Amino acid sequence: MKNVSSLCLALIASIGLTILALFVGEPKSMHEVDWVDLTGEATSSMMAAIWLILLALCRPRGRVTTILLFGSATYWLTTWLDVLDEFIAYPPHSHLFTWLESLPAPVSMTLLTWGLITWYREQQAVNRQLKQREHFHREHSLIDPVTQLYSLRYLLIQLNREAVLHDKREQPLSLVMVDIKGFAQYNRAHGPQQGDQALNEVASALELALRETDLACRYTSDRFAILLPDTPPHEASVFCELIRDCCNSALKGALTVTTVQATRMAGESEQALFERLNQQLAGAKRTSSAVAEAAL
Repeated sequence: MKNVSSLCLALIASIGLTILALFVGEPKSMHEVDWVDLTGEATSSMMAAIWLILLALCRPRGRVTTILLFGSATYWLTTWLDVLDEFIAYPPHSHLFTWLESLPAPVSMTLLTWGLITWYREQQAVNRQLKQREHFHREHSLIDPVTQLYSLRYLLIQLNREAVLHDKREQPLSLVMVDIKGFAQYNRAHGPQQGDQALNEVASALELALRETDLACRYTSDRFAILLPDTPPHEASVFCELIRDCCNSALKGALTVTTVQATRMAGESEQALFERLNQQLAGAKRTSSAVAEAAL
């Protein structure tokens, strides 16, 4: 149990105060007990004891917990003395228990207020850390760890947003697909490190070739997608050739890329657009393979 020593000290203090009260005062007869006052004071004491136990059980050890426990324990002891006061009559000349009932109360309230304010500040700091951590994970889940380009998830988010603008403003929206030919075989033959290097070369070439408004993302393991807002088909074709030349130049003959482009039609879904691009890419790869075989 956390903070069990604090509970034990509060219990020992209550037992000590009870023994001292019996030693100083004398028990009242039953007809002298004000049962209405006793009910209210006993309820207050019981609630204060529950608060103290909950604090000890739920809070981790630390400065804030110590302040709250000390303030709560002091408050509970004052309520316990109020309960004892209903059963024990003290001598008129003895003011000890009057002071013990009155003086610790403002101290306990001050400590509890201080502890709650500090707890609030502590919770604010924790919330800020959680938000930063959530933001960190959210941002990093949208980044491809190998190429540091945005991931497919981010591409879909932006494509959905641009598609809405495309339909609303009737502005052209094009998409380019870049496929590294033979990447799987290259990765197996030269190892993952060389494969990652090739991916990074392509990613760097894309970042250099594109405009500030364009978005390059890693689509799959060996494929990239480039979003070209406000780009009509003829301009997208020019960009497609430029991207292919830049990527092939960056790869320095170790690998080559195939590129295709498509311009979104009004009302066309993102899935349909990607299917059209993938079909074009499959056709381009078949044509490339046929040309290579004919050359042999």
